[in-house]
Amino acid sequence: MNKESIKNLQQLISAAAAEYGDKVFLKERQGKDISEKSFNKFYEDVRRISGFVMSKRNCEEALHAAVIGPTSYAWLISYFGTVSCGSAAVPLDAQLPCEEICDLLNRADVSIFFYDARYEKMIPAVKAACPNVKEYVSFSELPAILEANSPAELPEIAPKTLAAIVYTSGTTGKSKGVMLLHSNLIDNAMCQDNESSPEDVVMSVLPIHHIYCFTCDILCSLRYGATLCVNDSMLHIPQNLKLYAPTIMLIVPMIAETIYKQIKAASAANPQIPLAALANNVFGGRLKTIYSGGAYLRPELQKAYIDMGINMAQGYGMTECSPRISTADPTDHSLAGDVGVIVNGCQVKIEDGEILAKSPSVMAGYYKDEAATAETITPDGWLRTGDLGYVDDKNRIFITGRKKNLIILSNGENVSPEELENKFAGIDFISEVLVYSEDGVITAEIYPNQDYCKEKSAEEIKQLFRDTVKEINKTVTSAKQLHRLRIRDVEFDKTTSKKIRRKQPVQGRQI
Repeated sequence: MNKESIKNLQQLISAAAAEYGDKVFLKERQGKDISEKSFNKFYEDVRRISGFVMSKRNCEEALHAAVIGPTSYAWLISYFGTVSCGSAAVPLDAQLPCEEICDLLNRADVSIFFYDARYEKMIPAVKAACPNVKEYVSFSELPAILEANSPAELPEIAPKTLAAIVYTSGTTGKSKGVMLLHSNLIDNAMCQDNESSPEDVVMSVLPIHHIYCFTCDILCSLRYGATLCVNDSMLHIPQNLKLYAPTIMLIVPMIAETIYKQIKAASAANPQIPLAALANNVFGGRLKTIYSGGAYLRPELQKAYIDMGINMAQGYGMTECSPRISTADPTDHSLAGDVGVIVNGCQVKIEDGEILAKSPSVMAGYYKDEAATAETITPDGWLRTGDLGYVDDKNRIFITGRKKNLIILSNGENVSPEELENKFAGIDFISEVLVYSEDGVITAEIYPNQDYCKEKSAEEIKQLFRDTVKEINKTVTSAKQLHRLRIRDVEFDKTTSKKIRRKQPVQGRQI
């Protein structure tokens, strides 16, 4: 695909259809069967949905259409049908409760709501709370809409047209609507080369409303002609790996940890089988590359995958940058602790320890929130990431923490809680940890691994954690040492994306 000729999402799917034609674009389970859709069929159905959306615009040049549900063909044609006619899509988190869904529908000025049939029961409440939503379309109604609408003649779309309003799911504060233009998303999908090919099979496991999944799974599959296979449930990952036999996967470290523990358990039960052979079997026999993002990936875990014969690369970005700021070469096994090399077309600088990025991928701003936009984007166009870190002489980015989470000690020294939390990563008897300042004392609050600790007494668990903290304290300066320890009986409160909230409604007991 000639990426220089692609300026908007409409042109991307048109070019994909022209280049890859009847090749399978998407596979998904439908009951006991596997449904397949080609690049040509996808483009045709997108234009049919565009015709439907345009018929609902009245005198408006564009409208906002929300889409909610797990990854599916229906989700994709609803999204692309909206943006391909110049309107804006609002992808919503499928895990949100009804009240928050209504809040976002109102805040984003949505007038069409595409939804998975599982949300049918909440529609009466949504209608009552969202008077500006004029059209409700269940995914179950899409076949009839496709039949009733011919493929539309699509209008020209300027690259700077709003494509999506993507709401963040931060660990603090109210979510903000990130305005991403067609040019932002196209730039990010095109910022690297030779990442995939038409021979690749990509199994998509992450929530599709996350821009990491949308750009790197969906848009890149369209660009490179890869076949996209939908994982229909986190519980079905093992059987879907065998069913689809992917060559590429995008995951988060939590999933990588879980699968690795399963492989180690299988190895313990079958010591005669090499670990690499077990891993090859678990992943379906063809997996060559895993891309990890969204959270800290401990180097030991990355090395474990590489030792099993699977390339694992880490990337870094944020919704406000569509999302990629850096990405690693999967064949680079140096394990320097970085989050990859700055992507093409992106500039990065460090200001007071904070990472700032500037590129054509940077958002237009936050929807109807000029104050937050001014705080995040400098007058000369630099995006304040809120992350602390540095860039080395090889253009690799290293993350050391979050600016807003810094612990400021009485002596003026700054301590990054993430730096200390990462030191607990990979410890079998620890499930979750949060580090914070309590009355000026650096505190670690731990939720134990229940399976590991169920055979141990309360006193044994306490001693185990005390010894762990002592060992961690040996690896840091005196100013960063942990001096208080708390243990929880329940998991930490989290966002829908499974990130621990910094402010917890319940505190663990001090030991």
